[in-house]
Amino acid sequence: MNPVIIAAAKFEVDPLVSGLQQRGHTPDTVLAGVGAIAAAKKSRSIADQCRGRNVIFVGTCGSFANFSKVYLVRATDVSWSPTCERLKVSYTVKDSAPPITLPDVPSYFQGLPAKRVLCSPGISLVSALPEGFVSESTVENLELYSCISEIIQQCQSLSVVLAVTNFVGPESHLQWKQNYGLAAGMTAEYILQKIGTMA
Repeated sequence: MNPVIIAAAKFEVDPLVSGLQQRGHTPDTVLAGVGAIAAAKKSRSIADQCRGRNVIFVGTCGSFANFSKVYLVRATDVSWSPTCERLKVSYTVKDSAPPITLPDVPSYFQGLPAKRVLCSPGISLVSALPEGFVSESTVENLELYSCISEIIQQCQSLSVVLAVTNFVGPESHLQWKQNYGLAAGMTAEYILQKIGTMA
């Protein structure tokens, strides 16, 4: 199984790529860039590289529920949700950014906790949620919404595996900096454990 591995930044995917190569796989790595704008600019070219391929999107996210240690989750759907909109000081034009339901992940990733993903143009410093979302089942990521729709149209299979690195709040970035290395290692270890069942 030679998947396309998508991540925002190289350091997020280095341990996974190294591990796959050691096992004789030759994954193609695609970097979306950091943030929603960077990912949007590359969305078409990323999708072209995913045509007919098994795709694994890896990255980090913040939790709206209590956070004590890094853990992995899988994404079920993703919504565009700027922080200012959650605080009811702006709104998105109706139907301009509809929520996206992700395809079911392959069976080898279904053991991960399922989470809904909110995407914002910036890192949120408050843990406010939109109506209809609950903290225990919601995380925040910057890049996913901006590129995933076109990827879905092209890929054979899609798995979105995110490592929860922080609580969404004033200490978001500090906690992320403390945990992103561990997150990359945990992501690699988990996926490599599943490699024998991938087809």
